[in-house]
Amino acid sequence: MRIEQLEYVKEVANCKSLVEAARRLHVTQPCLTNAINSLEDELGVDIFVRSKAGAKLTLAGQDVLKISGLILDQVDELYKLSSTHQNRQEIHLAIAPAVCNSAILEIIEDYQKTMPDAPIYVQETRPERIFTALTRSSSSIGIFNNSWLNAIDQMEFNIELLYEDKFCVFASCKSPLHEKKQLTLKEVLEHYPVATPICDQDIIAEYLNHPKLSILTTGLYNFTDRESLKNFVVNDKAIACLPSSFAYRDIYVENALWAPLKVIDFDAPVNFYMAYPRRKLTNAENAFVQCIRTFYKRWESIA
Repeated sequence: MRIEQLEYVKEVANCKSLVEAARRLHVTQPCLTNAINSLEDELGVDIFVRSKAGAKLTLAGQDVLKISGLILDQVDELYKLSSTHQNRQEIHLAIAPAVCNSAILEIIEDYQKTMPDAPIYVQETRPERIFTALTRSSSSIGIFNNSWLNAIDQMEFNIELLYEDKFCVFASCKSPLHEKKQLTLKEVLEHYPVATPICDQDIIAEYLNHPKLSILTTGLYNFTDRESLKNFVVNDKAIACLPSSFAYRDIYVENALWAPLKVIDFDAPVNFYMAYPRRKLTNAENAFVQCIRTFYKRWESIA
């Protein structure tokens, strides 16, 4: 039994739909279904009755949900307890995959010039888990994009806009499309399906299906990790829609494995935000937050 399975049960019960719960959790529906099936097998009870109308808790499922809620509350308390005993010089950073690029390495390098002995723990994870980590105090600073801005409690956390970016179309350097000086998005999508991180799928899908574009894509592949997505694109199987900042000091770009295409009508905005608790920050946390601010101010002049 995993804590994640209990969280899945809670979300499905709230949504009354496996499809909607999977969308909110940013996991695939088969992954969600398998996790719940596995828990049902382990407990020896049916938690949900599935039908075309959705998913409804069984009587046993209601008990499972009640106990799961108590367990998850206790897990939250454990995280809060652990945070009070952490080294006050430690930095615990939770970031979305789209943000976890070379920029973070530079921020850490800048920070270590002033705080060379302070430990830094970086957790690259899905956006909804960033907010769980912040709420449980297992992370004190989170960086994420605007698709999740409304999911965080702004009464508990300070939210700062770091950088206004735009999605960019990346293609394998093997692609003949790089020979063209400029392209329309429709031309690109006539040749390739789209690959995107699962945490950005809603933004991309909404943009590609916008009535003004009237574009029918040949497919939308969602990836939970960057390396699989990159390999898929580098092998010329798809194009990727990623923030333009993804190209910054990217080893795949530097080694001419993939590169942005010059698409003249693709203008999907994406903004990056930083969140941290409203409590008084430690000296180490304050220093790290300042390094993040300084880097992104410098970034504006680079981009």
